[in-house]
Amino acid sequence: MNSPNSTKIIIIAISLLFLVVVLSAVFVCDSSGPINNKKILCQIGADESRSNAWQNMRGEQMRKAMDRHMGKAMDRPKGIITVNGEGIASDRPNIISLRVDIRAESNSAEEATRIAANNFDNLVDSLGRKNIGKKDIVSSNFDLGPVYYYPRDGPPEISGYRVIHTVTITKQTDPDKIGKEAGEIIDAITDAGINDVSSVQFLLDEKTVNELKKLALENAVENAREKAGVLAKASDVKLGGVVSVSESAQFSIAEPRFGMIERAGAMMPTEFVAGNYDVTASVQVKFRII
Repeated sequence: MNSPNSTKIIIIAISLLFLVVVLSAVFVCDSSGPINNKKILCQIGADESRSNAWQNMRGEQMRKAMDRHMGKAMDRPKGIITVNGEGIASDRPNIISLRVDIRAESNSAEEATRIAANNFDNLVDSLGRKNIGKKDIVSSNFDLGPVYYYPRDGPPEISGYRVIHTVTITKQTDPDKIGKEAGEIIDAITDAGINDVSSVQFLLDEKTVNELKKLALENAVENAREKAGVLAKASDVKLGGVVSVSESAQFSIAEPRFGMIERAGAMMPTEFVAGNYDVTASVQVKFRII
C-alpha cells in the first residue's frame, strides 16, 4: 500500500502535468511574437476559417450571378430585323349607293321649289316600285339660287331661279344581284324624269367591313413574318420573336370598279358588273435576331 506522502506526490505530479499542458495551449493560442506585435493564433485560425467560409459563399454567389448574367446575355437579341407588311381582305359588296341631283328652274323661286318637290315625289314613287322606301332616300343638299343673265352693256340681271336637290339612295341587297339591281334603280330614276346621277357606289355593311379590317391586319402581320424569315435566312441568322408591331398606315378601302352596260331601249335594262370590295392594311414589325 502506498503511503499518504506517495499519494500526495502523485497527485501533485498529475496536477503539474495538467497545468503544463494547459499553459502550453494557452501560450500557443495567446502569443507568437513580441508583446507589442501580438497576434492571436487561435483567433487567427478562427478568423481564417470564417474568412474562408465567407469567401466560399461569396464565390458561390458570384458564380450564380455570372451564370444568370451569361444566361441573359445568351437571350439578349443580337440585332433587329424591321419589315413592313401589307395585307388585303376582300368581299363582295352588298350595298348600292347612288347620288342623284334633282334640278328645277323657273322664273320665280317659289315655282322652282314646287317643281323640284314634284320631281322628288315622282322619284320616290318610281323607286317604291323597286322596293326602295322613302327612308332609303336621304336628302344631302338643297340649293336654291338665282340664275343670272349677263348683257353686253349694264350689270347682270336675274333671269330666273334654280333648285338643286341632292339625294342619296341606298339599298342593301344580295351580292349576286347587286349589278342588276343597281341598273334597275338607274332606270327607275330616269323613268321619273331625272337624268343627273352623279355617282354610283358599291359598298359593304359596317359589320363586314370591320371583319375585313381585322383579317387585313392579320394578313399584314403574316406577310411581315414571311419577309423577315426570308431576310433572316439570307443573312444566315435565326429569327426570334416580335419586339414591336405598329400600323404604319391607315386602312385603305378600294371601292369596286364596275362596268356599265348601256340601256339600249325600253326593253333592255341597264346593268352593272361589280368588282370586289377590298380593304388593305399596312404594319411595321420588328423581330429579334437570336
